[in-house]
Amino acid sequence: MNKLLIFSIVLAVAACGSKKQSDGASQTRDFSFSLDTVRIDAGEDFIHVNWNLMASDLTSDGRYLYNFRTGASEPALELINLESGKLEKVIPISLDGPNRIRSPYISQVYPQDDGNFFLSDGYELCLFDQAGTKLFALSYAEHDFEGEKLPADMRITLQETLSSDGETLVTLYGDQALEKSPFGVAVFDLEKRQFTYTPLDVFRELDPYRVSIYRDGMAVGGKFAAIRLMLKNDSLIFSNSAKNEVGFYDLKADSLSKKRFSSQYTSSEATPNASNRVETDQEYEQLLKKTNQDVTYGRFFFDEQNQVYWRFAKEMDRMTGDSEVYKTVLTAFDPDFNQLSEKLLSEDFVLPSKYFVRNGMIYTFLNEEDEVAFVRIIPEFGS
Repeated sequence: MNKLLIFSIVLAVAACGSKKQSDGASQTRDFSFSLDTVRIDAGEDFIHVNWNLMASDLTSDGRYLYNFRTGASEPALELINLESGKLEKVIPISLDGPNRIRSPYISQVYPQDDGNFFLSDGYELCLFDQAGTKLFALSYAEHDFEGEKLPADMRITLQETLSSDGETLVTLYGDQALEKSPFGVAVFDLEKRQFTYTPLDVFRELDPYRVSIYRDGMAVGGKFAAIRLMLKNDSLIFSNSAKNEVGFYDLKADSLSKKRFSSQYTSSEATPNASNRVETDQEYEQLLKKTNQDVTYGRFFFDEQNQVYWRFAKEMDRMTGDSEVYKTVLTAFDPDFNQLSEKLLSEDFVLPSKYFVRNGMIYTFLNEEDEVAFVRIIPEFGS
């Protein structure tokens, strides 16, 4: 982490060439970038960094980062003003009473344009105002929405995305024990209070990258390829951590398509597992070590100012003594997901779990002795 402190001095990085994608039109739009560091002042309070800002999201105007104190004994939502660089407000959230949340372990925060915000723990979605008053609640398993019902042996999984207007929640669904990859897409229309689901085999392609650990014949955990979802108009955009690709599912037309990419720096996909189950902790630890060295593709996130989608990828490059040295790649795609250019970042760069784009700059979270900072990647595109 200390190595990243050198990024407080802006570093000019030379541009590198792009490589053709394996699907879609070939284009060229190269970029260079520099780096700097900004820090957040928490004042007399503190910012919850225990979960590396994983339960946080940016407001649509880019002014605030809403960060939930997930797992805290006194849950709350923090409003971090990114313009002033200060923690501006803390909204307490109750675990009891009419404004309660089901669990202090929130996984998704969805800020709304009117200042309200949704909180989700993967089982329940709740809408709150700035006073912490609950305005709406949806239980995924026990909802009373009209329309279809999931089969009894199926459940909503932990992958979800909410439309920008807060009216449509799209999730995946699968088996009750979550032993297999998702079976399809489920849609909650929050405005009309309707529910539908559609089987899709495309997610089952990720079964070779999924392993469950069993104890006494029951699955108690596992390791699997992460699936990321975005909603744009009527199109569900999905990607995963194991393959260099992106998929599109048209919710209205019930049509499916994909684009595949290639990289001059990383493997085209992670290594499939030899088995889908392990029985001991030792086997599981060996599996985790192997998969952590494999290529991992991050989520796509859109840069309004530069009109590109960005995506990080990470893969072990080599061993230096007993230490693993990783390479991190930043790739730009146009709004139609045609690959434009990719850059290999410095070995000193450590890719965090939380990053987002604001004002054409990529903010990557840096924990500086439990204080919040962001290493910013500042791209510049050629003409």
